[in-house]
Order: sequence, then structure tokens, then C-alpha cells
Amino acid sequence: MLDSLPIRISNTMRGFAIRPQRTLRVRRPVCQFCQFSTRPELSASTKLQGEPLRKTRQHTVYQARSLNFTRSYAKKRTQTSSNAADTTKNILSSIAHTSNSSPGSDRVVDDIRGTFQSIVQADTAASEEVVVAFLQQCLQTVESYANPAEQREKGTSNATSSLLGLADTAEAHATRPDKSQQRGATDSISEIVDELLLNDKVFISTEALELYTKIQALLKRGNLFPRIFSLFANKPIPQPNTSPIKFIEPNPTDVKNAVPSELANMALDVAVSQKNLPLALAIIDTTFCAPAFYRAKMFKKAGVPLGGLVAAPLASYVVATWAASLQNTMDPSMATGIAFTATLAYIGFTSSVGVIAITTANDQMERVVWSSGIPLRHRWLREEERAALDKVAVAWGFKDVLRRGEEEGEEWENLREFIGMRGMILDKTELMEGMQ
Repeated sequence: MLDSLPIRISNTMRGFAIRPQRTLRVRRPVCQFCQFSTRPELSASTKLQGEPLRKTRQHTVYQARSLNFTRSYAKKRTQTSSNAADTTKNILSSIAHTSNSSPGSDRVVDDIRGTFQSIVQADTAASEEVVVAFLQQCLQTVESYANPAEQREKGTSNATSSLLGLADTAEAHATRPDKSQQRGATDSISEIVDELLLNDKVFISTEALELYTKIQALLKRGNLFPRIFSLFANKPIPQPNTSPIKFIEPNPTDVKNAVPSELANMALDVAVSQKNLPLALAIIDTTFCAPAFYRAKMFKKAGVPLGGLVAAPLASYVVATWAASLQNTMDPSMATGIAFTATLAYIGFTSSVGVIAITTANDQMERVVWSSGIPLRHRWLREEERAALDKVAVAWGFKDVLRRGEEEGEEWENLREFIGMRGMILDKTELMEGMQ
């Protein structure tokens, strides 16, 4: 072995190539970071498996966005409702604070004006509770100006001693404003309640209309009565807790949109005391002549009698069947028919006489009567209108009964023409005193 080794070396040196054994080479990158820098290409199967995953992720993102939008919208609505509730609470607390102030002071009027600004400048519609509370405070303030002695008696009725009562009366007298301040305050309150009910954000309820009518009747200011009465039935109804405010169109002929007779007569008395004939006729036209008033009268006063007439045949048949069972002289069916016919005829005759007696009664008429040819149902349905025109004619004409019919002037002729257009007669000759 040792001898042959030099020979191999020499043979190698002489040009023979010695091939080493082939070994596996480990390819290493230049640095370790480059090993992870290149991404292997995805196969077709991997791409197909990745498409559903991408779509699932997109659907999840869409659902998340929809959920976020729903939550944000609900949060916005909740925030709007909470803001409306906070506004209502603040206004009611302001009204309660104003009620604790001494009546007749200038600060009360300033507080009323501030509360009014809070109501009309709110982003949502004013609630009925806030409007009614505000109008009640205005009515109390107006009553304190109109009847200061009565208000002082109310304020001192719970005094523990006569000394305290005298002190409160003296203080109230000292803080009582003069006539100029009182007139300015009442003018401001009258304008405020007018603007309040004319505002689109305020719903005119029956209670709010009653308070408004009492306030203006105490102040003897009724120029806007016809407009307010018309808005009571035709004003769009604002929806609470909506921003921007949404409105609902009302039904002017609905029963609940009829102006009560008490309020209409109260407003008419104001117009008569002011000797304002156009105002009086406009009040009559927007209250007693409204379709809602006719429907309300039918529902309230004629509903029960009409229901009785509808149920009369059934009740008559029951009574006739019972009466036929008490006899044995004729056939039960024939006896039932005779008793049913007699009972129904009796009910029809007596009800007809009653209707005629009610619709033809004229003892309440003084100067305005119905003209010939007006149906009886129209006379009963429009009796309040005739009575209102009768009140106006009595107020505008001579007080002496013997001088009635001698009135002259443009207003009187206009009133006579207006009454004639409504199917009535002013001072019918054969019904006047001494002309029978």
C-alpha cells in the first residue's frame, strides 16, 4: 500500500484527474432574511381555496358595517329622544320656577318670554304638556294683573297670623306695577301666546285652546280668534321626537276638531264688547258653521236617540213575542205580528212628535228667526249659529223693544244681508212686538 501511493500521486501529477465522490450541496442564501422575503407561488387549488375565504371576509366586513350603521342610527334616535326629553324637563322646570315668582312683577314677564324662546327655538316639536303648562302660567299672570286684590287674598289665605297677612299684603301692594307697566306686560303676554299657537312646532290641543281663549278674553284681545279657531281644525300636527320635524295632515271634519260652544261664545262676547262686527261674524263662521261642529253635535246629542231608534224594532219584537205568549184567543204568530206593529207604530209616532217639538221651538228666538222652507233637521243642526247671530243683532240694535226695526247704517244693513244669506230673517214683521 505504501509503495503504490506515490505511484498514484505521480499519476495524478502527470495529468490524470481524480474525481472525488459526489456529495449533496446545501444551498444557503446570502443572508437569513432573504429566505423569508420571497413567497412561493400558490397553486391553482390553493387559489380556489382562497376565494371563498376572501368572500367570507368581505361578507363579515359588510355585516359589521351594517351593524355599525344600525347602531349609530339607533343611537342617533335615542339621542334625539333624550335631547327632547331634556328640553321638555328644562322648560317645565323653568315654568315651575316662574310660578314661584311673585305675580305682577316684571321678572315674571321676562321669564315667560325666555320660556317662549326655548319652546320655539327647540329642534323638536313642543310637547302638549309643555304648551299647557306654559299657557297656565300665562293665565295665572294675566289673572294677577286683572284681579290683584283676589290674588293677594289667595297669597295670604294660608298666613299663620294676621301680622304676616298684613305684611304680605303691604309687600304685594308695594311691588304692584303701575298701569303703564301693567299694560305693557299684558300686551307682551298677548303677543307671546298668539305667536306660540301660530308656530308650526306647537300642536293646538283642546286644553291649549281653552287656556288661550281665557287669556285673550281676560285681556279683551280677540283679533286672532278666527285664525286660531281655523288652525285648530286645519293645522298640520307635528310629530314628537322627530328631527327634522314631521307633520301629519289632520281631518278638518273630525269630531275632535270642533271648537266647543263655551269657547266660541266666550270669544263672541269679546267681539261684541269691542263692537267689532266683522270679528263677530268671522268667529261665528269658524266655529258654529264648521263641518266638524255639525258632526260633533250629531255624535253627542243625536247619537243616543238614533241608537234607540235603530234598536226599537228588535225591542218591539221581543215585547210582542212576550205579549203574545200571555193570550190564548188567537194564533201566537198573528198575535206577535199585531203586537209588533202596534208597538213600532207607537214608538214612531211619539218620536216624530218629539222631533217636531224640538226642531220647531222658537221661544228662545228674539230678533233672528228661520225663514220658510228651511228643513227641520237643518234648523236643529244650526241652532247655535242662529242663537249667535241673534246675540249679535241684539247687541247692535236698539235696547228698547218698541224701537226695534228702526236701526239704520251700513253695519246694520250688512248684518241684515249676512243673516238673510244664511236662511234667516232679521226682525220678521209678524213676530215683532205690537205687530201680531
